[in-house]
Amino acid sequence: MKEKKEKSLFALYFKVLFIVLAILAVWGGIAYGIFHYLVGGLNRSEVDEKNLSVNEEVVKQSKEQKIMNIALYGVDSRNQDYKGRSDAIILLSLNGNTGRIKLVSIARDSYVSVPGHYDTKINHAYAYGGPELAIQTLNENFGLDVTDYVTVNFDSLADIIDEMGGIDLEVSEAERQQINAYLLRGEPLRQTGMVHLNGPQAVSYSRIRKIDSDSKRAERQRRVLTCLFEKALEIKPVQYPAYIRKFAPMAETSLSNEELLQIASIGMKGSQLKLEQAAFPNDFLPYHGETIAGVWYYVYDTDIAADMLHQYIYEDVPFEEYVQPENITKRRKYSPAPVSVKPAEPEETEESEESDEPEEGLTEPVEDIPHVPEWVTPAEPIEPEEPEPIEPLEPVEPIEPEPVVEPEPIPESEPEPLPMEPTWVTELTGEG
Repeated sequence: MKEKKEKSLFALYFKVLFIVLAILAVWGGIAYGIFHYLVGGLNRSEVDEKNLSVNEEVVKQSKEQKIMNIALYGVDSRNQDYKGRSDAIILLSLNGNTGRIKLVSIARDSYVSVPGHYDTKINHAYAYGGPELAIQTLNENFGLDVTDYVTVNFDSLADIIDEMGGIDLEVSEAERQQINAYLLRGEPLRQTGMVHLNGPQAVSYSRIRKIDSDSKRAERQRRVLTCLFEKALEIKPVQYPAYIRKFAPMAETSLSNEELLQIASIGMKGSQLKLEQAAFPNDFLPYHGETIAGVWYYVYDTDIAADMLHQYIYEDVPFEEYVQPENITKRRKYSPAPVSVKPAEPEETEESEESDEPEEGLTEPVEDIPHVPEWVTPAEPIEPEEPEPIEPLEPVEPIEPEPVVEPEPIPESEPEPLPMEPTWVTELTGEG
């Protein structure tokens, strides 16, 4: 009797377990179906991971620390598509363990090696080979493991900001004038100070660089994204589906639904989320402005930048602390051996309205910045090589000059007799 009761209990247990699992499976399927419906409007584009030059050592680090690195691009296309140069380049790093979100913007004028092309601006990679080449360029120059991207057209970004209710930013008079000068649509901005910007105004703000530099423009782009991040934290969970459905068609991405769910799980950490920002170039990395083949670039050591970036992402070492002796690794193991490339040439792609060379008096310094960190090891002096002995030349017989022939003297001719004076002259003078 006792054995029968135990058997019936076990049978009941398994029946309940099976029913619970079945219910969870059904609800899980329904939930996944709803999620698939919400993100169904996304513009999907696959990239071949074999062509992305992913650093395998970094892949292991990311898995151990549950870190996702995603490339974010903003393109300025007049055709409402996702082609052209990437005027905004931001590395998004999500930490699933800590809830830290790190945004690292890379100036579009950064001088890097573009695989299969010559050394040029990093933003040209997107124009030459789309997101796949743009990601490969990031991975090779900064030793990363990026395999996915999200691209937003600037017009779409304006619509997203409008849907979020606009943003509040501190705007100077010089910035206000630039916002209105490049405003593509909508009302001009008439106030300064802390002002409320709509979508087109905010996008125009994020593209300003005429009054200062490209690094300042990257800083403005991060401010706009920070405001959007803060707005997103204010959205109630019940509003998520409506926003996802609206925003999905405004972006192009290679992220799968499973990866999007993984990102969503990080977003559910709520108050634990912490947004941090950084940029290249910066005051803690030696850099200078240089004109090469008629084009202006930011030039800095991408090996040092790669090491600085890795310590920031995986060891939480801020850029300003990287120069401290205890944080210097000088490993430089993240970037692969450079690929032989052609020298820089004049750009072949169609230029936008803005000139590649900043206006006179508004550029970044063309000299090396004065605060070069002490940890930068100066190059060892190169000892001059011993010159090879020069063999004496065989003596050359002197060439005797040819005798100079004296020119024959020109015979002096007899002076012609003066004409006789007419007789009337002597008559007048009384002579003769």
